[in-house]
Amino acid sequence: MRILVAFVTTFIMILVLGSCNKMDETESSKSSYKNPMTLNDEWEDYGLGDPYVFKYNGMYYLYVSTRDTDVGVKVWSSANLIDWKYEGLCTEEPETKAAYAPEVIYWNGYFYMYTSPAGNGHYVLKSESPTGPFKVVTDNFGKSIDGNVFIDDDGSMYFSHAGASGIEVAPMSDPVTIGTSVKTGAYMKGWTEGSTIFKRNGKYYMTYTGNHVFSDGYRINYAVSDDPIKGYVPAKQNPIILNSEGPIVGLGHNSIVKGPNLDTDYIFYHNLEGPGVVGPLRHMNMDRIAWNGDKLTVLGPTFTEQPAPEPPEFQEYFKKKNIRSDFENSIGGKWEISTKGFLSQSKKGSADWYKQLTKKETAAGYTAEFHAKMASTNKGSNDALFGAVFSYQDEENYAVAFLNPTDNVLMTKFIEDGTESDWNKSDLPSEFDYTKLHQIRVEKAFDRFKVYVDGMLKQTIESALNGGKIGYITANAKADFGYIAFSNHVNGSAIWDIAKPVPGTIQAVHYQSGGEGIGYGGITAGNENQSYRSDPVDIRGSSEDGYYAMLNQSGEWLSYKVNIATGGTYNVDLRIATEVDGATLKIMQGNHDVSGEISLPNTKGAQNWKTVTIKGLELSKGKKDLKVELMQGEASISTMTFYEDANVNELRDTFTEGMELEWTMYESYWTVDEGFFAPSNSTFSKAMTGKDGWTNYTVAADIQLNKAEGDAGILVNGVNPANGMELNQRNGDFLQGYYAFIKPDGVYLGKQNYKWELLTSVPMELSIDDVHHMKVEVDGANVKVFVENMEKPIIDYEDISQQPFTHGKAGLRVHNNAGSFDNFVVTPD
Repeated sequence: MRILVAFVTTFIMILVLGSCNKMDETESSKSSYKNPMTLNDEWEDYGLGDPYVFKYNGMYYLYVSTRDTDVGVKVWSSANLIDWKYEGLCTEEPETKAAYAPEVIYWNGYFYMYTSPAGNGHYVLKSESPTGPFKVVTDNFGKSIDGNVFIDDDGSMYFSHAGASGIEVAPMSDPVTIGTSVKTGAYMKGWTEGSTIFKRNGKYYMTYTGNHVFSDGYRINYAVSDDPIKGYVPAKQNPIILNSEGPIVGLGHNSIVKGPNLDTDYIFYHNLEGPGVVGPLRHMNMDRIAWNGDKLTVLGPTFTEQPAPEPPEFQEYFKKKNIRSDFENSIGGKWEISTKGFLSQSKKGSADWYKQLTKKETAAGYTAEFHAKMASTNKGSNDALFGAVFSYQDEENYAVAFLNPTDNVLMTKFIEDGTESDWNKSDLPSEFDYTKLHQIRVEKAFDRFKVYVDGMLKQTIESALNGGKIGYITANAKADFGYIAFSNHVNGSAIWDIAKPVPGTIQAVHYQSGGEGIGYGGITAGNENQSYRSDPVDIRGSSEDGYYAMLNQSGEWLSYKVNIATGGTYNVDLRIATEVDGATLKIMQGNHDVSGEISLPNTKGAQNWKTVTIKGLELSKGKKDLKVELMQGEASISTMTFYEDANVNELRDTFTEGMELEWTMYESYWTVDEGFFAPSNSTFSKAMTGKDGWTNYTVAADIQLNKAEGDAGILVNGVNPANGMELNQRNGDFLQGYYAFIKPDGVYLGKQNYKWELLTSVPMELSIDDVHHMKVEVDGANVKVFVENMEKPIIDYEDISQQPFTHGKAGLRVHNNAGSFDNFVVTPD
């Protein structure tokens, strides 16, 4: 008997422990992820090209391009962006053979898919579920390739797609009717595709990709406009995603979605792994977007372990039979969880506001998300309302957002100290079906509430209400409620406490939260501008977009959470401005000084920005805190860019008996002939040597032009080189770096950033028959060019732009010239 009792007791304990330890389907045991990602059941030898991630009722759905030989579109689901479950083919319509770049929107109860069969026009498919089945509902309406649908705040829709001269946009009268396209101005000097349009703080953003999917230099730019169709201006910090060498290359075709914490935007894109059996083999990558005001930056591209997406502070999917104990009923109603996975309120015969609330409260600033649909109204009622409660403290202090089917409006009311505001009413689209699921989203920052319906910003309201409980509410109606969640972050603030990848760029205003002694210290009185963040750190709007942090007195410091990929020696580029002489600061990892005292130049103005390169920081691997402390004077800091250092040793190639150095050649093969090094094709070609971490060095070479047209010269601080000639791209600027060159009429300095910018030039007569000696010195963002006279530079240029290139390989280049080179020498400074 004792044995039996012991066995039963043990069995029960196992069941209990098993039940307690069983992971909810919305949770994950993973604490990190790593790019690129592979998934179960992806297309064999084709992978996960053109990944599109879409969120509905708290779940994410992933769609990718279909292998050219196959029919149908595959779909995966996830609650957290790292655990993906294969859901099968969501369509098997014959029109989806080689379905390129399928994208899905949810509108008024239906899911609409837009896809292009092998890039030949577009079809629209429709379904009642994100996992299908999707059925074709239009003929092929053309519009080239890579369609994307954007829905504006007033419900108007727009269809963007690739065109011969860049991205084009067409207005839509409904989800299946597309109008005439117009050019947007978003163009990457070659084939441009993969557009995504979204709206933030009243501005329209477009991300887009160029140029060829098989190019290592495939990359992502973004542009901004005040109009959804026209006037897009490329950002000065483009490209935002590019990596042409190393573990991941050929990065492009993105989608953007809010993460599980409701606040952080994630960008999904693919990398190129080479040709598959049919088409390119690609896989999926994911990185965080870090907003600094209106400036979009990406914490990536990454290919080392990164923290997993953060969950919200509270969330509920209503997948279990009973309502969780962390909800509470307010003023009655009949609340239960239906078999369809919805929280339902079905009490009839009363006009009371029945509320179901969370016991947990939000912080003062937060984001909350709600999903609701009408079940039925009370008989004879014309005032049925249902929706969300937020900032609930008690019956005297809270706010509501109602969907009103009778008047077809969103209605909000704020109750403060028992005093009710008037109803704030906003029209909703005329075709709104209230029996279909709709999303309400509330963002509270400072004393401002923004209320969205299905992603459309409908109201911005000033109120002194604090944070509080959230929940669902009905008035004289029966309603079903879906996923509910809140996060104590708003408008991108979660990025402050995310461990930012190093190597990478950190915005100075993204110091960690926690207040005095954690995120900042030693802050003196009088710094309380409270721009961007509600603490005493002196934050101001920058002339270069976004915000910067100003340290005013000795001893002031800011602390940042970082994720250092590998331990070792790093350099950092500080984007600074100061109006005083003798300003200094230091950088610490934990309590260890890793930089020594850094002297900052007087930039002669609080907004005269300059990039200062600091070498030799010894950083250890892992999640760490980095602290920047002002030692003397005052200084403004915009960004900090960390990268691994690489020693520059003296290198020499005399080309006496072939090539002595390891050269990587682009566009054409370079050979040695009679002691001179030259490319086989003079249209444009480059050859490079060295490492990305090279900083502060000198390159010298002898150059002979050989003909009057074109130019030849030296490349310095070069990163992300790629072949600009292959695949009919014919782009001579597939590099990020500086090009100092000679022509018969002078000496020139330009900047390549997958586009060309002439920086300066000096007239000088240079014979095409003679050999000319050229030397280029780089010291951070300063470039000095010497020709013939090695004592005095003919060009002395400081790149004070937002995107100087401070490190990288050295090389040689020709452009429309039969130039040849000898006596190539690299020396460290």
